[in-house]
Amino acid sequence: MTHPDATSPATVELALTGMHCGSCVALIEEVLTDESGVVSATVDLDSAKARVTYHPEALTVEDLCAVVVATGYGATQLSAADNP
Repeated sequence: MTHPDATSPATVELALTGMHCGSCVALIEEVLTDESGVVSATVDLDSAKARVTYHPEALTVEDLCAVVVATGYGATQLSAADNP
């Protein structure tokens, strides 16, 4: 069994609001991936979710949500119960 390393990336899913089209998706993906510490970000318009892989020592989930909110959209972390 391997132990998680402090520098291992984490993945979080965010619920997004305010998206209407592919341009919204592209903008949110761009602002997230431009953040130092983000490895990748994928946004799905149909489910209104973002899946973000990031380094937790560089950013918090609250930081990720704040980046999206500053762009004009809503973002909250999905709990494990919200993620079937």
